[in-house]
Amino acid sequence: MSFAADLSALVGQIDAKTWPDEVLRLRSVRRLRDLEALAQHGWISTGTRDPRLKLVRHGSGTFLVVKYEDGWSTRVAMQPMRG
Repeated sequence: MSFAADLSALVGQIDAKTWPDEVLRLRSVRRLRDLEALAQHGWISTGTRDPRLKLVRHGSGTFLVVKYEDGWSTRVAMQPMRG
């Protein structure tokens, strides 16, 4: 699988009707290095109000998108990424 296919698989797990801005932001990523930089920043949702989404990179190379709401996190998407 290519990076583009892995990214598409990650984004495909996110409800685009609920999270349109976040889906667009992730779809704009072209390289693994850019996705890693986005994960380092963390938040893919703008603003500070819950619920919001965060991108997390696991040490194994798997990326997770989690939803934060009222101090709790729920996994929305998970996908291993290959460069």
